[in-house]
Amino acid sequence: MSNHYLPAGILLSTILILLLSIALKRSHIHAFLITGVGLIGACLVQVSLIEAPATSELLFIFTPVNALVSAGLLVILVFLWSQLYHWLDKSDNTNEEYYLLLLTASLGAVSMIASQHFASFFLALELMSLSFVGLIAYSNNNPNSQEAGIKYLVLSAGASALILMGIALIYLQTGSLTFDAVSTNKLQHLASSPLNLTTSGMIFILTGLCFKLSLVPCHLWVADIFEGAPLPTTALLAIVSKLSAFIVLWRMFSYGEWQTDSTILDVIALVAVASMLIGNLLALQQDRLLRILAFSSISHFGYLLIMLLLLEGNASLLNDISFNLEAMVFYLLAYMITLTGTFSVLMQLENTTSIKQLSGLFWRQPLQATCLSVLMLSLAGIPLTIGFMGKFYLVAAAISGQLWWPMSFLVIASVIGLYFYLRIIMIMLAKTESASVPCKLDIREKVTSWVIIITVIGVGTFPSVFADMLEAVTH
Repeated sequence: MSNHYLPAGILLSTILILLLSIALKRSHIHAFLITGVGLIGACLVQVSLIEAPATSELLFIFTPVNALVSAGLLVILVFLWSQLYHWLDKSDNTNEEYYLLLLTASLGAVSMIASQHFASFFLALELMSLSFVGLIAYSNNNPNSQEAGIKYLVLSAGASALILMGIALIYLQTGSLTFDAVSTNKLQHLASSPLNLTTSGMIFILTGLCFKLSLVPCHLWVADIFEGAPLPTTALLAIVSKLSAFIVLWRMFSYGEWQTDSTILDVIALVAVASMLIGNLLALQQDRLLRILAFSSISHFGYLLIMLLLLEGNASLLNDISFNLEAMVFYLLAYMITLTGTFSVLMQLENTTSIKQLSGLFWRQPLQATCLSVLMLSLAGIPLTIGFMGKFYLVAAAISGQLWWPMSFLVIASVIGLYFYLRIIMIMLAKTESASVPCKLDIREKVTSWVIIITVIGVGTFPSVFADMLEAVTH
């Protein structure tokens, strides 16, 4: 067996050990420690595989890019895990099964990232999606959580049905379930077939993945789910689910050569522009933090869709075609790191749901307010933050590919987004009568805040270390 299966094997073994531990004796601290050992072990092994040679099998493909993205995902999961114990310990629910669902969702996401076959992709997708249904509806004493879980179950089932229909059409046309079957069989089948079932199948799959990524027009669910789910679940849904779904979409384009179909390119371009504008315009109207983050995530993945339009590379002004892949991975990881930090701060600010509750936060909790301000500036793409470098890469790639009209909408959407991000910072700086006495933070919260600030500003100020690593794995 290839060493590339070790991270998934460690996660699977951890799930089985945790199941046995829960069956023998319920203990929150035991479940927390077992989960942590499994995640850290899988993370360390995945990091060691980044420089391993690429290998391809029937169901999975293992490349340095896959290893880097999976390692980044596992690092984020370890960071979120480190804060789960204190958050869950304050709830009235049984906590052990939460870690079990977290591990199964992680296993599904890691498997999706490495998939190059529709069978492995769909099984991993369902493993992750069903885990999220339980995670979203986990809070027994919150009716909004139960409602959000049912909504996600129904809508996720609909999206899965669309994806399955698309897979069936592609299989009918090509006779294969591999991602590259479209590119290898498309021309010869289209020459003899009056019906273009391949393009229809692509559109079905694209529609289902638009739901997973909450892209326009499949975006209406995201705000209700973000608000109704427990906060750690919202963080996992925004990071784990969307990261793995986008990597799968990118692989279908790069390996299946979907970018050669003009109809698919037109659909992607329209979805990208609509997501950029509508996501930010909807976020402008919100006063609740999670709804702002939900709608802004629509626009950020709209920005990322531009990278799918650059896969052709024929009109690139740069001789280095791999720069587009480097830009995509940099922006994706930069956004995920910033989002992880944002949810970590919100988990520390208990019961803070409205931006009005942040009024005067700088005077009550200056370190957390500073940390949240840095994160908002990063999401807005302000210089000296990791978000700015991600957007710089994105714009540079769009210019090199001469995608002038999508880039113009990206600039307009970014200016719109600047307003509601800066609005949050200004509210935190406002003076209030109850904001005179600073609150003390424990050492865990201080360390977490400083790690976030140093990471976001450090990579934004000195991006060469991160960029050199990306350049090494993408070439």
